[in-house]
Amino acid sequence: MEVVSISTHAPYDGIPHAGGEFYGRHAQLLSESHGLTVVCPWTPANEAALQRPARGSYRRVVVTPPSRRRRQDRRTLATRALPFLTRGPFLRALLGDPDLRALLQRADRIELQWFDMVVLAPRLRRALPGTPLTGVFHDVVSQGHLRMLTSSGAPVSRRLLALVRLVLSVPLEWRAVRALRTAVVLSDKDRVLLERRGAGDRVVVLPPALDEPDMPASPRERPPAIPEVLFVGAMWRPENTDAASWLLREVWPRVRDRVPGARLTIAGANPTAALRRQAEAVAGVELTGQVESLAPCYRRASVAVSPMRLGAGVKLKGVVAMLWGVPVVATTVGAEGIEGQDVFVAVEDDAAAFASAVARVLTDPGPALEVAARAHAWSHARYSSQGHRRVLQALYP
Repeated sequence: MEVVSISTHAPYDGIPHAGGEFYGRHAQLLSESHGLTVVCPWTPANEAALQRPARGSYRRVVVTPPSRRRRQDRRTLATRALPFLTRGPFLRALLGDPDLRALLQRADRIELQWFDMVVLAPRLRRALPGTPLTGVFHDVVSQGHLRMLTSSGAPVSRRLLALVRLVLSVPLEWRAVRALRTAVVLSDKDRVLLERRGAGDRVVVLPPALDEPDMPASPRERPPAIPEVLFVGAMWRPENTDAASWLLREVWPRVRDRVPGARLTIAGANPTAALRRQAEAVAGVELTGQVESLAPCYRRASVAVSPMRLGAGVKLKGVVAMLWGVPVVATTVGAEGIEGQDVFVAVEDDAAAFASAVARVLTDPGPALEVAARAHAWSHARYSSQGHRRVLQALYP
């Protein structure tokens, strides 16, 4: 089968965000059994991605709309604020290129990755009526916009933008799912949300393949020698910045009061200047920025935290920590979409309760290691490459 995957991001090995990691593994596994071409719009990041290796045997193509070639390095306010409404030039360039249009016409299946590309489904269906379309929803974005809108801690400007995005995204979700043959989500929670958008029984749950060869094959038997807390996330995302700020402001001082020697590592690409200043003002904190590998961070960590208050979809950072055998403390949002039985040490939204749960893991690790062992077994069964391949075989026979 020939598959064309139209994506917001060009995948490469080491891409610094969880969604990109998932997509890179997905493309790798898909290319094992099918011919695959990944097509992306031009951005500086996507152009740079072509110079870096990707796991798997597939082709990557970056499309530059003619109207943007003279000013490729400039992004309009609309592109930043409402990216899902600004894909028209990319689609026109894609369909207007004879070679790329022929590629789409030859394809047995066209896959659309991320909501910014899923919204193109109605127009692609009109242009290529005989080609089945699969849309991969990394999250149901309307849920994230609603959560931002109702967040009392978010700035008014951000909440107003969330209102605009919510009003626009809901009808786009409705139209997109009607144009798709299959809608793919990463969790049962998102399956229910898309069914409410009219997708019916055309929704498939595809657990991401998150296992890596250097992850431990068996759970930990003892905790690390130094009490260390780990938070991982792409720090250019507002949801992760909000979580890190809340962690530093409300949670970490309480943990240090109970465990004075504890350390906190916040690992993730492109932290904001404000977050850097906040981290520098708090004792026992290291804000790493992008790191070449997160493996040393997970090996050192006594407990991983997912203190998310905003966003939608599955928070893969919690699952990855479980795969490494690290106990996890999360908020309700941080645990969202992870349906394993008793795989979190604690799920707390109150800062004091969250801090107490983290401190308990650091001072009395035995019970937490029991939970981590259960989570390790569950996560390797649920989020494995083998399981991902099984679902792909049904999606793309």
